[in-house]
Amino acid sequence: MGVVGAALRGFGKALSKKSGTIKSVPIAKNLSTKRSIQDKVVKAVDEGTKKGLKGATPSAELKQSMSKSKNVESKRLKDYSYKYDDLVSERKKYNKNLKRKVIGAAGAAITGVVGAHGVAKHKFPKYKKFAESDIKIKDGKLKLVPREKK
Repeated sequence: MGVVGAALRGFGKALSKKSGTIKSVPIAKNLSTKRSIQDKVVKAVDEGTKKGLKGATPSAELKQSMSKSKNVESKRLKDYSYKYDDLVSERKKYNKNLKRKVIGAAGAAITGVVGAHGVAKHKFPKYKKFAESDIKIKDGKLKLVPREKK
């Protein structure tokens, strides 16, 4: 969406409030980074033009060449940057939801294990005796010893 989209979203949120007054419009993210990337691309095109002229300084007309205005300063470079930002934010949302699902599944599994443990203790007296005992070595043999209550 981009800078305008972010501003419009903020404008829409501000209008939806009951007060009816706009207090602030959020600034789009990474504007300085995007600008520096665009400047680097422009500089790289200028350097390429310089190399094409075998070291001569390009004239003002060459610096504002058609290829640079179409490919660098136009909307295309910004669109790529915004598409990348949108993809990154979608990936973050996906990962956040995935983490929630994993945590929920782990909680359900733990609940199931605890429930199964309780049912097993109720249904099977031998399991209950084993679950409520400690294993100790006496005379070189493993034995179940009742757990000490604290």
